[in-house]
Amino acid sequence: MEIPEIPERITRIVSLPGRGLLACDVRGGLHRLDHDLTLRRSSGLPAVAQDPAGCPVYGVALAGDWIITRDKTGTICRWHADTLRLTDRLDARTTADHSLLLEGEQPSPTMLRGIGVWNGKAYVDNGYFQVVVLDVETFAVERIVPWPHGYDMLEWFCTDAPGVHAVADRHGCVHLGSLEEWSFPTTVRIDTSNVHRVVYDARHHRFWAIGDAGIGDTRNVSNGVVTIGLDGTIDQRMHFARNDVEGLVFSPDFTTAYIGGFDGELLLFDNTTPELTVRKRVTGFSHQIIDVTIDEEGRVYTLTQDGEITALSPEGEVLHRLDHTRQCVWDLRPLPGGATTVLAATDDGTAVVRLDARGEHARLDLVEEYHGAPGFARRAEPCGDDRVAIFWPDTVRRFHPDGTTVWEERLPGIVHTVSVSPDHSRVLVACNAGGYEFDAATGRQLLHIDGLPASAWASAYLPDGRRVLGCRTGRLAAYDETGRVSWETELDSYPKRLLVDGDQLRVTGGGGVKELVVGEDKPRRQFVELLDNTAENCALIDGTLCVVTYGMQIAAYDHDSGELLALHEDLPDFPKGMTALRGDDGRAYVVVGGRGGYLRLYRLDRSGEGPVLTVLRDLWLPRSSGTRPFPAAAGAARP
Repeated sequence: MEIPEIPERITRIVSLPGRGLLACDVRGGLHRLDHDLTLRRSSGLPAVAQDPAGCPVYGVALAGDWIITRDKTGTICRWHADTLRLTDRLDARTTADHSLLLEGEQPSPTMLRGIGVWNGKAYVDNGYFQVVVLDVETFAVERIVPWPHGYDMLEWFCTDAPGVHAVADRHGCVHLGSLEEWSFPTTVRIDTSNVHRVVYDARHHRFWAIGDAGIGDTRNVSNGVVTIGLDGTIDQRMHFARNDVEGLVFSPDFTTAYIGGFDGELLLFDNTTPELTVRKRVTGFSHQIIDVTIDEEGRVYTLTQDGEITALSPEGEVLHRLDHTRQCVWDLRPLPGGATTVLAATDDGTAVVRLDARGEHARLDLVEEYHGAPGFARRAEPCGDDRVAIFWPDTVRRFHPDGTTVWEERLPGIVHTVSVSPDHSRVLVACNAGGYEFDAATGRQLLHIDGLPASAWASAYLPDGRRVLGCRTGRLAAYDETGRVSWETELDSYPKRLLVDGDQLRVTGGGGVKELVVGEDKPRRQFVELLDNTAENCALIDGTLCVVTYGMQIAAYDHDSGELLALHEDLPDFPKGMTALRGDDGRAYVVVGGRGGYLRLYRLDRSGEGPVLTVLRDLWLPRSSGTRPFPAAAGAARP
């Protein structure tokens, strides 16, 4: 039987006891699946009249016969759990205590997951980081109050423990107290970043909480799970991840805990005794795990970043999979020999698009596709007439434009970035196991840069041929041909991409975009104003630095002064690839690509006669045509 597909990428999954599985999508729609992942009902129109951007739903809670959701803008909705019919909608712009806002303040787009439900009331963080208290049955707004601990983003609510409620925030804290009394006198700092889940362990009468970044000596090195007593006492810590940990659920009898995250693993913890013990690791998923839920029979469901849902037995064996015909534009790099032709790294492999700016209606044309990749291409770079790309999770390959492989190597860790030296003779890969340099012609390994304080997340070559690696801790260093450090600095935030411009390095990541001069200790410039979440990529043209973020934003800054010139928060999905082009007409253009396979073309104009950034059109690449088997390692989980 062919399983019907949900057309949009899924952003959250939640078990609906007695009803199946609820899936929320990137356009604000809801879908109900049975335990075999067969689609049974969809909500039809999403919560708002959508432009191409949509409003992804991340916050969702079941309250009796109602489903309550919060989208990325802070709009709060109520849906009937049986029919998925939208019954109430509270607009983010008006559901606020305006006496507490700045003049002209607008809702901040934030992907908060937490909604608290207790004693007939729902507690939801609105678009201004105030808490809206709603009557579940009438959906009346009873009050809007500030968080007692100041201006903060509330990520998760847990009301299952006897006598104490737990609220987690985006700054590594778990607050213990009472929703009814609106008092949380006990605060426990367990991480320096997001605490996506706090769950009550009824077997051992404690909380489990997961973190994204670690704390103290482990900050941005390793992270994992923490157990906390109901009085706030930290009991145990176990660090097992190099990246964000996103999902945590218990089996119905609390003998097993299931934890998954961006390392692409589902860990099964033995909870029959109080000691934290990993019993099994399930691997082989198509992408990073962003959500985990469990049904009343003990079946476990994972959601990966590409929109795929996998149903597993309590022991981690694959039962069903709801495939999603994914597509993503991960990277964009101009090809040599033409200022208007761009190489894109995609979920299929690579594609080539060309800017046609003749006449008044510029467009992008898809002119070439390469399929047959071993996984999705995270990055791709031109290398002479060939291409070099890295493929999830651990492969680097050089290949001809027709797809013929020149050489291929597998690395002992998840790959993040690939770079080609200025003379096209060497290839540098940043991965969890350090930096690996290869001969570009033969694939022979030339150098392994290890001993790093954490995973290598970003790589680049300087004009003089030195290698640059950025670690997750924020350490940035240049290396000579022997692997000796010739320059280093600390960014105080994690890097995502390194872009070389002469003797300058632009670093995207936490803290916006930082611009450094090689050899100096501190950034000369930093662009961060009004940016929400991680700065994923940037491009500079006509004295204008354009930046895209994980908050689905694009911002334009004057490069010299740092002045914010434009901000748009309507990208169709998470942006990844970005580049600037000069058309044959002499005008400047910016291209942004991301999840769903979109390529959005902007015209950039600094004349002052119109908008700085104008959307011209979107090109959507074909959905991935490749078929993927069940996760091999998931069926044969390694201990």
